[in-house]
Amino acid sequence: LPICLVRMIGIGRLKNIARAVIGSHRRSAAVRTLHRATSFVESAYSNEGASFQSNGEAALLLKLRSANFRIAFDVGANFGDWSAEAIAVWPNCQVHAFEVAPETFQRLTERVGISENRNHVVMNCLGLSDQQGTRKMFYFPQHPELTCDLPRHDSYSAVPFDAQLATGDEYCDEHSIDSVDFLKIDVEGAEFRVMKGFSERLSAQKIHCMQFEYGAFSTQTRFLLGDYYSLLSQSYWIGKIFPTYVDFQDYHWTMEDFRFSNYCCVSKLRPDLQKILAA
Repeated sequence: LPICLVRMIGIGRLKNIARAVIGSHRRSAAVRTLHRATSFVESAYSNEGASFQSNGEAALLLKLRSANFRIAFDVGANFGDWSAEAIAVWPNCQVHAFEVAPETFQRLTERVGISENRNHVVMNCLGLSDQQGTRKMFYFPQHPELTCDLPRHDSYSAVPFDAQLATGDEYCDEHSIDSVDFLKIDVEGAEFRVMKGFSERLSAQKIHCMQFEYGAFSTQTRFLLGDYYSLLSQSYWIGKIFPTYVDFQDYHWTMEDFRFSNYCCVSKLRPDLQKILAA
């Protein structure tokens, strides 16, 4: 609409008119098409998606190349794609890869075993959580990346199995690891439990950077974005990962959009890293 007409009518009134027209014609093909288009735009603007190369995850690692990290954890390693990228960025890094599903772990082992990175990866057929022991989990042969601790994905056949679990602090103590440079967590909704298992090192800010996924599974796990902020915000800057930067900001309830995306946390003892990622 011409700017002069918008000014004359008023933004608020125009919104009310648009809302009334759309609401009364929501079954029409035109309004449905408009809805699909605007939903796509909102999804793209919110950076919803799991594409490592395009959603900012790969760019984040490249931005941190100069940090020359030495210890990284890949929790939810699947077939090892993230681990391989991390080693390419940080040639002196040792990656501890955790894959809880035995079938997926076997494929991870085969891949790493024939790669030049095999001496840089410590492989664990183990899951990290907030307590040690065993837990019933679900493996999807057609989609191994969907392995989870709660029944979901009804369109695929699930195979239940008893997963072996440990806490991150216990693992670090056992392997004489004082601090972790980068902790990547992608475990289909159980990210908060993994963080709780690192409570000692998080309190001491001995984890310098973290990446975790947040999204629709929070409606089932009941772990909201606000819970992560409550756990971390006193000691960590937290921001959503975008293709070219990390948008660090304080928590507001409107951020609970349940769109699959990744967040980065940086220890407040490392303002140098926060500055690099925010730029």
